[in-house]
Amino acid sequence: MSGHPDEGSRRLPAFVPWLALLGGTGSLMLLNTEWALLPGWLMGALFLLFSRQRRPAVGFVSLLVANTVAVGVANLQVFPGSAASAFGMAFGGAVVVALVYLADRLIVGPRASFLGTLFLPAAMTGLELFSSMGNPFGTWGVLAYTQARAPVLVQLVSVTGLWGLTFVMAWFATVANWAFEHRDTWRRVLPGVAVYAGVLMGILAFGALRLAGAGSVGERVRVAGITVAGEVAKGREAGLSRLIKGEAFGDEDWRAFAEASRAVNEELLRLSEREAVSGAKLILWSEGNAVVLAGELEALIARGSALARERSVWLGMSVASLTPSVERMLRNELILVGPDGAVAWRYVKSRPVPGWEADHSIPGSTELPVIQAQGVGMLGGAICFDGDFPAVFADASARGLELLLLPSSDWKGISPLHTRQAVFRAVERGFSMVRQVNQGLSVAVDGYGRVYGELDHFTAGEERVLRAELPVGRVPTLYARIGDLVGLLSGLVALGWVLQAAVRGLIARLRGTVRAVEASRA
Repeated sequence: MSGHPDEGSRRLPAFVPWLALLGGTGSLMLLNTEWALLPGWLMGALFLLFSRQRRPAVGFVSLLVANTVAVGVANLQVFPGSAASAFGMAFGGAVVVALVYLADRLIVGPRASFLGTLFLPAAMTGLELFSSMGNPFGTWGVLAYTQARAPVLVQLVSVTGLWGLTFVMAWFATVANWAFEHRDTWRRVLPGVAVYAGVLMGILAFGALRLAGAGSVGERVRVAGITVAGEVAKGREAGLSRLIKGEAFGDEDWRAFAEASRAVNEELLRLSEREAVSGAKLILWSEGNAVVLAGELEALIARGSALARERSVWLGMSVASLTPSVERMLRNELILVGPDGAVAWRYVKSRPVPGWEADHSIPGSTELPVIQAQGVGMLGGAICFDGDFPAVFADASARGLELLLLPSSDWKGISPLHTRQAVFRAVERGFSMVRQVNQGLSVAVDGYGRVYGELDHFTAGEERVLRAELPVGRVPTLYARIGDLVGLLSGLVALGWVLQAAVRGLIARLRGTVRAVEASRA
């Protein structure tokens, strides 16, 4: 069990733990930004230093407040909605985080053995896995995503999924604190530090060697991703904004909205024609960039089919069709048309974003479509938020998925983070991916996460067209075989640790009670 925070030959000045709490809070606020790489490692170490040096109750309450404030402020940009919902979600996550650190403080505590450094990473990893299974936002907020800008580290997810990377980052926090707490006995510390350093160096070496030895994953296919925005989409965007806000639409409003949407659809078809003439073999529209009233959907598909047949291309038409007369008015769909003009498959988004989209969407598809696309490879599709759920891709991967089409629609507060997260799916299961994004970062990557094309919606010119010569094929990965086994085992180890500590504590209390009774009788 835990020792007193002042144990040891050197006591810290009283302000140091509070300074660590402040530093951890600042690091936490950077986790949803492009500068998350280093804060992702430092945050846990700083929070743990505070927790280990304060009384359990003080540590729990302080971490709860700090995490709620930091994540709540970050959520104001990430999740559109009220401040109450942003801080409400933050509070729920903060309770879990504070409880994990409290468990570490009570079960392991300051100046424990090196073995004790494994508890917090096992608990954190297991909780991330289990919470992602029931969390409507999937893996959003998983610690591993902070390393998206470090391709060498990202290669680890091809073996362990997100969970191995989360584990080694949380382990850094506990090893750093363990070494600091035993700073008066360096001979005891050095072997443990060497073990962790060896593991980390092994991971870095694996990633470097995997990237260095990565050849082409397959034949290159010229792809084009298209998003129509700007002046031509202004009226359509205004109409969508009104719908999402819950404003009432009369017949005239719907007619105006449909007319504004037709202008965008015409531009999508025009640009698709141009890219096909320029040599693109596969064309993808961003999520819901084409919008139609339900009665006009088949006519739009027919025009896309004619284009695909005339130009002998594969066309991924991402279409949002609306039926004004029903509550679940939205059908968010990816329609793949082949070079013969026939519809190869139609996929309805399986994971609509919680909020307006989820409340107004028809039920989504139960599995991702995968077909052998001549001249391309095994071609599959998903839509935007589906990419935050690794398990969604298990079956498609087992059926030989080589290229994933992932049309998406983001917003400033989550770009480019959301795209960086989606790239983890490609590395986990070794498929190439095109993610064409409205209001976000569009990319074309292979199964190693290597970028072959990139387009930032917010810095691009008038036309937002992604072009890439993308190799299409599969990269074998261990994660595709074992799935979330690392996260599951971590959670079970942490649970067993907690149960063992609880049983030992109960036995100690019973023994104490027996001794007290015996003493009273004497």
